[in-house]
This record gives sequence, C-alpha cells and structure tokens, in this order.
Amino acid sequence: MGLINLKTDLKSLRYGNDRVNGGNSGQPYITTPIPDRIGPYIGTTDFLLRGGINAVRDTAADVERLTKMFRDTKSPNGILFTAKQQLLSRTAVRTQTSSILNEGAYSPLNTLAQTGVVAFGGHLNKQGRNPSAGTGAFANNENLYDVRVTPTVANPKTNTNRLINLLDANILQSSKTNNNIILNNGPDVMTYTGGPGSNLGIGNTNIRYSKTSKTFLSQPSKNSYFNNDTWVYNSTLISKPFAPSTVPFPLLQTGPQPNSLSTPNGSKSSPEIQDFRKILRNQIGDLKQNGRTSTESGATPLAPDYQTQNYDLRTNLGQPGRRSGKSYANYTDGLSYTGVSITSPGATNLGSFQPGLDKINSVPIYRSQEASTDSNLDDLVNFRIAVIDNNEPTFKTFLHFRAFLGGMSDSYQAEWSPFRYLGRGENFYTYNGFTRTITLSWTVAAQSKQELIPMYKKLNYLASTTAPDYSPQGYMRGNIVQLTVGGYVYEQPGIITSLTYDIQDDSPWEIGIDTNGGVDDSVKQMPHIIRVSSFNFIPIQNFIPSKQSLTFSNRATEDFSTDNSVGFANAYGDQQFISLANSSGNDYPIKTIKTPEPTGGPTNFTGNAPISDNPELVF
Repeated sequence: MGLINLKTDLKSLRYGNDRVNGGNSGQPYITTPIPDRIGPYIGTTDFLLRGGINAVRDTAADVERLTKMFRDTKSPNGILFTAKQQLLSRTAVRTQTSSILNEGAYSPLNTLAQTGVVAFGGHLNKQGRNPSAGTGAFANNENLYDVRVTPTVANPKTNTNRLINLLDANILQSSKTNNNIILNNGPDVMTYTGGPGSNLGIGNTNIRYSKTSKTFLSQPSKNSYFNNDTWVYNSTLISKPFAPSTVPFPLLQTGPQPNSLSTPNGSKSSPEIQDFRKILRNQIGDLKQNGRTSTESGATPLAPDYQTQNYDLRTNLGQPGRRSGKSYANYTDGLSYTGVSITSPGATNLGSFQPGLDKINSVPIYRSQEASTDSNLDDLVNFRIAVIDNNEPTFKTFLHFRAFLGGMSDSYQAEWSPFRYLGRGENFYTYNGFTRTITLSWTVAAQSKQELIPMYKKLNYLASTTAPDYSPQGYMRGNIVQLTVGGYVYEQPGIITSLTYDIQDDSPWEIGIDTNGGVDDSVKQMPHIIRVSSFNFIPIQNFIPSKQSLTFSNRATEDFSTDNSVGFANAYGDQQFISLANSSGNDYPIKTIKTPEPTGGPTNFTGNAPISDNPELVF
C-alpha cells in the first residue's frame, strides 16, 4: 500500500486559516464532501430540468453561495459588484423611461431571484425595483416607453414625446427639458447627465448637431424660405406654406417677401417639393419664357430630354411591373402595346411583332442580308449573333439579345515548338502557329409575359447552331456565325465550339396558369431568367493573321520594310483583331503602304494591298 500524504489524502485537507497571521476568509462559501467512490449518480438525467432532479439542490446551493458573497464583510467582492452595476447603469444611454440611473437601479435581490429560477427557465429583470415586471408587447410596466409615452385623444402628440419636444424647441429656437434631458441645448441636439460621454457616470453626454450652426438645421415653419444654407423665418411670406406651382420658388433674399414670386435662375426648392423633375421642368419653362437657351451666357443648362435621353425609353428596356393602366393584380392583362414593325437598312419591312416590356427581348428571329438598325432595337451596347446561310451566304439569320453581359475574355495563343542544339542545354523555339478564342456570358430575362416564348425560340435556335447543317445532297456542314459585341468585335465571322445554359436558383418560373386557375396556352412552364455561360467562339479573321503593319511620322506612305522614321503611328494595317468598328467604319486610319519590289519586277505584297480609309468589313 502506498504512503498516505498531503498529495494522496485529499479528504484530510481542512479549510480556514487561509489568511496571513492565521486569518480566515470564510471561503469557499459552501463545501461539499468528496465522494468515497466514482459511480452512477441518481437524478442527473436531464428530464424536465437541466441536471435532472439535482438541479433543485444545485440551484439552492447557488442562491446560498451568492447570498454569502453579497453579505460577506470579510471580502469586498459583493459590494464592488453591486457598485459596478450601478456605474454601468449610470453610463448607459438615457431614454425617456430612465431615472437617475439610466438603466435603473441594480439590486442584488434581482440576481438572487434570477439564480433561483434559472433551472426552471425563468427570466427576470436585472435592473429595477421589480425584477418580475413585464417587458412584453402587452405589459403595463411603468418603465416601458409605450406605457409612459402614450398619445391620447386630447393630446395626440403627447408632451412627453422627446422627438416632438425637440421639433418644437428647434422651431422656436429655445431649449426644453424632457425627463432631465435638455433638448436643443446650444450646439447640441440634447444633453443629459451620465451616459456614454461621462467618466464613470460623472459629467454629461452631449449629442451634437451635424454642423455647429444650429440655424442651418432648424426645421422650417410654414412661412419660411431657404437662403445661403439657412432657413429664414418670415410670417409675411405668403398665406400658403409654399408658392404656387407656376412660380414655385420665393426670391432668395432676406427680409419680407413680396406676394409676386418669380425667379428663373439659381432657385432652390422649398422642402415640400420632393420630385426633382418638377424643379427641372419649371426651370426649363422659365428659360424658354425668357428666350434663353442653355448655350447663352448666364443661362442655366437645360434639363435632359426624358423622351430621348431616358435610359428606359431610349433603349426600349421598359419598366418591369408596369401595366400601362392595367390591373396589377391580373398578370394576364399584360401590356397595352400595339404591334411594332422593324425594317432592314434598305427600308425593307422585316415584319411586325407584339412586344413585351423589353422590345429587344421580344423581337423574333429574322432573316436579312444586313442587321436591322431600327430604333426598336437600340441598346446601350449592340449585341447580336448572325448565322450565315450555308446555301445563300449573303443572307443571315439574326438573333438579338439584350446586352446583359457578364464576363468576357479574349484569349490569344502563339504556338512555339522547342528544340535544342547539340551541346546546348537551353531550349530554342520555332514559331508554328496562332489561335484566338473569345469566351463570354450573358443573361436573358423575360420581364413580361410576351417575351418568354420569343426569348426561348432564339435560345433554341442558338443551341441548334452547334449541331450540323445538311446540304441538299445530304452532306454534313458546320455553321459559321458573325458575332457583334459593341465595337470590340463587329460582325466577326467565326464558329461556336460550345455554350451552356444555366438556370439560377433565384430565377422564378412561369407556371402557365391563367387568372381562373386554368391552363394558359400562350406560355409554357419555363424559368424567367436563364444565363448563357461558357460561350466559346473562335474567330475566322478576314485578314491574314500577322503582326500589324504600321507607318509612323507624318508622311502618307512608308516602305515598312525599311522604315527608319520616328514618331507616332499614323496609319494601321488591316490586322485588326480588336475591331474598334460599327456600321460607319472603324477607328484605324488605313493608308496605302508601299511594299518592297522583289526581284523580277514590281508587285504588291499579298495581304497588304492598298486599302481606303475606314473601309467597311464585308464577309
């Protein structure tokens, strides 16, 4: 048997005499005998109570322990804890239900009461005289805002509402005390003792205005106007709160105002005019009446023309949810648009269609020699795909999509083959070839019922271009398309190697049910939003891919093989991988480039023949 000493005989340890000179701290407040053996304990299963039936015993022990701590005269812990809670309450934010201590007085009895009910799921208030006072929505606790600050029929605003008192004090340029809070106190919105701005509860908390000038932030009365960032009060201004709509702005000057109000320039609106467009329209009207335009000296620039410069109207995007006078509750009412026709550049009528909110999304697939430039197809960025007819290459099938573009990448790769010379360790390279791939993604979204089916018809046709086309003789043929994305790639021939349609989690679905609960045959059960991703396009360049030939300085022509001139590039070859083009041409000034005359007589270098300025690229 091993020796019994102070490290093994823990039951022989005695508490007490733990202070210097033999003093006794009286701690721990509660001692529990060490059990004789380790074994199963009855009553510890969490049934009904956390800790089982022993929770009642343990709760009683906790209450006894805390009671001894608060009453302990040998240790200051209980007194210091109580004092700290009072200081925390004093430094809290003061509300309209606060007393001297902003969160209410703390009593140790509240903590003891909470300890006694915690095992049973009880929750009492830490602060206040009554720990069991209700705090819910239907409580009648006098310390609750809804009970203390309650409007009545006789006094609907109630004099105890701090915000209303602040408004009154601000307008009257005076201060007012509300529950020991001084409102509109000089440069401060409010001032009160204690709070977060005090030092351990000593001092004041000041909430300042956003600017030191209180008059700038004063609320306007009915008879007031704005001048030099200050509200000027004048009871003789006008009988109504603000000027009539025909002359909406008072003169910007101090002193009494005349009854006739007119100011065409430099006006600032009264605070009740919330729609800035009304201000712009009035300014436009004043300028037109005075015979001035935006280009004349001293005239205010005219507001934009919302019919031609508004984004929704100019690009035919529409406003989702608008019913044009129809019922918002009836989805099948749709829109009241009439049929829209589009034409080709040669003014040939390509047909008419019933548009939805987004006219570009609604336009059907059409066949033409050139893309339509009709205003109904205007977009911020032109975006379309044309599929070249294998039987009649001068004709193309056009697919127009709204330019909800996502990521786009343009990858150029040069192929070099390594080789080594005998006796050399490093690689040397031989140039073998060049490839280019364009990858992009975009989102197609039906913003109204009329767009859903035309949208999916175009998506279906686009997907079909990855499948073969067959000649009248039955031979399989691929499909060549022309891609236009703004001016980056313009009518660029190429092939589509892959594309993916992604249906996002947040896309709603059309369920195809009318307002009577029956089947709506005009639509099908399809997602409203679909994302075209992994669209891989390999361009077929309409020039020999090579390093772009340039001429420099101000001379019209240069022999590029012996060009020793110095200066800016002023002419560019036709190696235009990035198009910088639209229907009117491109931004590469191209001039005739002289080439060397090889032995045997003069000739033009193949692929670098004279090209006129800004040619139209034709495939």
